[in-house]
Amino acid sequence: MRNSVKTKKSNISPFRIIIFVLLVVYTLTLFVPLIWGLNISLKTNLDAVAYPFSVKLPFEWGNYATVFNEFKVGINIYGAGGEFIKTNMYYMEHMLWFTFLYAVCCSFVNIAVICVTAYITARFNFKICKVIDSIVIIAMILPIVGSMASELRIMRALGFYNSLLGMMIMKANFLGGTNFLIFNATFRGMPKDFTEAAQIDGASNLTVMLKIILPLAKNMFFTLWLLLFIQFWNDYQTPLLYFPNKPTLSYGLYRFTQATTGAGKEFPIKMAACFMLMLPILVIFLFTSEKLIGNVSMGGLKE
Repeated sequence: MRNSVKTKKSNISPFRIIIFVLLVVYTLTLFVPLIWGLNISLKTNLDAVAYPFSVKLPFEWGNYATVFNEFKVGINIYGAGGEFIKTNMYYMEHMLWFTFLYAVCCSFVNIAVICVTAYITARFNFKICKVIDSIVIIAMILPIVGSMASELRIMRALGFYNSLLGMMIMKANFLGGTNFLIFNATFRGMPKDFTEAAQIDGASNLTVMLKIILPLAKNMFFTLWLLLFIQFWNDYQTPLLYFPNKPTLSYGLYRFTQATTGAGKEFPIKMAACFMLMLPILVIFLFTSEKLIGNVSMGGLKE
């Protein structure tokens, strides 16, 4: 009995206590700003300035109704010669639809191309496979900010500017960085017994990939697609540069928070807008947290 007590006491080392304290502090740094922002969003503008760190009752729930009514973006439409034609107003329901199309379509195309390319480089010994692996690593190292101007000119020249199809084609590349490496490690770790048996029975490489390999990696595919979907949902820079005439919610939030007139100039209203746009992602995370946390492991699939 004494030995067991001593063993339990010896497991509590100063190093573990320090790690625990650091994790608690890190968790607080994530949640405290979130709670503070929610508190600000439920105040009037005067209360937010006068009492920024205290809870002020009653809560100003009307801020969220104001956001729903006032959240809009005006897009100026110009002709081929640069002349001004009109201003189109887009409200939250329009931006929600554009965001859904942009996030779902572009993330699916991107993750599908990454998955297929990673499968080819992992399961075949073509000379080009090593070149593709090297390109992915180099693309992860080099900054991409300098290529935006050239990408914009190419999209305009090809007629892809302000086009959802153009955005999908732009995202149909294998430069997925970490996603490519995870898929590559997953496919390399799969045994080749099933694929060799199928090929002996006459299955083609396409059949092997679609009916054997991809079903085994479907959980990984869904998880990485979901993470990429969240990334595209929160992305405002890409629609701002390449897709400005069809504003997404993140792009609209950027314009709304930069306003100097109207309801958008008040800080509580800006915070309420941020939380309203975060709500769909929060719901998705609550319903898919087990898949997000459980399906991805370092180096491949977690069964």
